[in-house]
Amino acid sequence: MAPGNAAAPKKVLKISRQNVQLLQNIGGYSDLEVLSISCVESLRSLPDAIGKLTRLKELIMDNGNGCSMNPLLPESTGNLHSLEKLVLYGAQDPCGAGNEPGPQPRERHRFPPSMSQLQNLTYLDLGRNGLEEIPLFVKDLPGLREFRFQWNRLKAIPAFTANLRELTTLRLDGNDLDNLPDFLNTLPKLIRITLGNNCKITQNSAKIKDLKRRFPKVVFDFTDEYDCPSN
Repeated sequence: MAPGNAAAPKKVLKISRQNVQLLQNIGGYSDLEVLSISCVESLRSLPDAIGKLTRLKELIMDNGNGCSMNPLLPESTGNLHSLEKLVLYGAQDPCGAGNEPGPQPRERHRFPPSMSQLQNLTYLDLGRNGLEEIPLFVKDLPGLREFRFQWNRLKAIPAFTANLRELTTLRLDGNDLDNLPDFLNTLPKLIRITLGNNCKITQNSAKIKDLKRRFPKVVFDFTDEYDCPSN
């Protein structure tokens, strides 16, 4: 790029209820770099043609706290080899917002094995999906720098997390953790962990003190967004 020239803007497509029909021809947007899908509660699956978006850098399905989405992710998702940021916040939640019935599938989908091929991912958000375990495909993402798994039902961090050698930030608020494993100390770049509303930790001053002692290089955030249940 010549000096003084501004970078070209990213090619972005935002899908909502009003223009959801555009997904029927998503394969035609071959130069798309950012795809955002929000609050499309009628969406039962992403089209297979999404795998044709080989230049896509960001796929964002962030449903906050007000929408119910649970579309099936096709195996072709693994063809998104340029993808750097994947946000599925509340977008794989069979219970939906407020557990109210809607048109989305009600069963828990299996993440397609092909997601292990997303080798360029540096940012992954799987928050608010009611997940009890970190999906196995995460172990195959060596370049991951920030991993968000907030507001799920995680009780233990799997050993394969030690494979994520580039990880700097781990956001685990709103789970059911009662401690952290020592192997996280083997991650050379890990500097931030958030643990708010893991009440077995945040309501125990001795555990907080011990975590700070065991992980001296990590900056912790133990702030609870909501009041923890009283014992």
